Parts: sequence; structure tokens; C-alpha cells
Amino acid sequence: MTTMRKLFVASVKMLYRDRLTVFWALMFPVIFTVVFGLFDFDRAPEVRIDVVGEPSAPLYRALREGLGRVESFQLRSADDLEAARGRLADGETDVVVVVPSSLPAPGSVAEVPVLYNGANADVNTFALSAIQRIVGATNLRLAGVQRPPLEVRARAVEGRAIDYYDFLLPGLVAMGVMNYSIIGMGVAVARFREQRILRRILATPLAPWRFLAAQVAARLLLAVVQAALITATGVFLFGARIYGNVGWLFALAALGNLVFLNIGFAVAGRAPNPDAAAGVGNVVSLPMMFLSGIFFPTDTLPAVMQRVVEYLPLTPLLEAMRKVALDGLSITATGPQLLRLAAWAVVSFLLASRLFRFSEAR
Repeated sequence: MTTMRKLFVASVKMLYRDRLTVFWALMFPVIFTVVFGLFDFDRAPEVRIDVVGEPSAPLYRALREGLGRVESFQLRSADDLEAARGRLADGETDVVVVVPSSLPAPGSVAEVPVLYNGANADVNTFALSAIQRIVGATNLRLAGVQRPPLEVRARAVEGRAIDYYDFLLPGLVAMGVMNYSIIGMGVAVARFREQRILRRILATPLAPWRFLAAQVAARLLLAVVQAALITATGVFLFGARIYGNVGWLFALAALGNLVFLNIGFAVAGRAPNPDAAAGVGNVVSLPMMFLSGIFFPTDTLPAVMQRVVEYLPLTPLLEAMRKVALDGLSITATGPQLLRLAAWAVVSFLLASRLFRFSEAR
């Protein structure tokens, strides 16, 4: 135990002295956390609306007043319909509302033409539903209905408020752990081999597995520090909400780190130099970064891809972290995800044992 303790302390010192690597290990995911925190992904889209009609007409004033109550609508009065069509075609406006100059005769119906940019589906859906609601309310007022017989009475009930940044934060923690474990360990071991440190260890009484185990333990400590830094940035700087036990998040980060460190050893096993190890590590980690659900839910993928990504090692880690962070569950409620991570720990260890080598290829 004394030998392992000394090796662990020495490995931590080696990591600390490699200031550039530690800086990027800690700051790269934090930069992602800050950049995503600066965007308001849950804000309603802004819609530019040209209102064409006679400003003095009662119907024009009623519709414009209703549209003006929606904060995300940017209204512009337009006298010329063709000019408004031109701005719509050029992308300078999103919607054109043509207001009739006079009320329809009793028993007849007047149309309110609405032209929109067909290339922007999200804006169209939001704007058209709001315009239909406003036209409906205007119809009631014009029909003399002062108090509609039916109205929606909404009551808020206490529940969890989860926005996109809350969903994203556990993904950023997992991404940081994965990237540094695979690429960091792969590059470090390839550098040890290139500098013949591993061969020298073979010539000493020290068992090689002790040296490697100390390296793994030091990186497990760094993974927990990294997870804490990302979580603190998201929670205290951008108000992200975590409903479960933060300690379980760190435990999951450490467990995932074991899997990705094994993959890092496998990457370093056949990489001839640190640059090659970094390249192979990126090839392994980038598909998982974009397919396993860090930035978007995996249910938006095609059905076949959804089945494929279930078997990537990052997917169960993300699912377990979000169950803890967003659903407030205990780590014991993530049994299926833990089983998949445990299976990956065994598979990745066997793969690393198969591919790892202490000396250069001949």
C-alpha cells in the first residue's frame, strides 16, 4: 500500500506538472459549458411581421393591437402588398398579414390572407398559431361576444422545471470525462513509450501494473475534479438545475472514466507516437460525442441509429447521469445503465489487454 500511495502521489504530480494538458483537460469542457450557457435556447423565436392594410380601419387596429401583445413579434406597417411580398421573398420579413379594409357584410365572411416564408418551419408554426388565436379573439369581439361561454383556466402545479441547458449539462460532464480519458491517456501512454519510460520500468523491480494503476487512479481524481468544475460552472454561473445527488454524478463520472481509460490504453496500444494516438482518439470519441445524446436526445435519430447508439459506451453513462440530475433518482435506479457500463468495462479491459504493448513496434 505504501508503494501504491507513493506511485499515486507521483502520478498526480506528473499530471500537475504537465500544465498545458491539465489546462485543456479542465478548461476545454468549461469553455463549452460557458459558450452554451450564453445562448437562450428556450426563448420563443423572433418573428418579423409586415401588416398590410389601412391603419385607420377598426379591424387593422384590432389585429395590430393583438399582434403587438406578443413580445417576440416585430411588427412593421406596410401600405404596398407587392413591396411586402418582395421583402418576404428576400428573407427580410417572415410573415405578411393582409388586413381587409372593411368589415364583412352581415352573414358573409372576409378572408385575412397570411403569407409566410415556407423555409422556416419553426417560425411558421409559432407565428401562424398565434395569428389564428388573435384572429379568433377578434372575431368574438366583432360578433359582440363580451364574455365567451368557454374559457381556458390554467393552473400551475408544482413540478420540475427542466430547460435545454439543464438537459445539456450532464452531457458536457460526460463529454469532458470521455475526451480526456481516451485522448489524454492515449497520448500520455504513447509518450511514455516514445520516451522509453515503459521499457525502463520493465527493467526495475517495480511491477508495471502498479505504475499503470497509479496513472489510472490519478486520472480518476482528475475526472472528479473536472466533473465538479463543469457542474459548478453550469449551476452557479448559468443557473442550471440538478435535482438529484451531485455525489452520484461524480461516482458515475468516475465509473465512466474507467471505461474510457481502458479505451485510451487500447488506442495507445497500436499508436506509433502521441500525434497518432490523438488522431485515433478523436476518431473514437467524435462519433460518440454527436450520436450518443450529448447535445440532442437520441430519439431524434433514425430508428436504426437509435438501436446502434444504445451500444456505445457513452450512451448508458449519459442516460444514468440524466436520471440522477434531471429525474432526481438515486444511482440504484440506474441499474440497466450500470450493467451496460460494467459490460463495457470488461470488454474495454480485455481490448486494452490485447492491444497494449510496452515497447515500440518492430
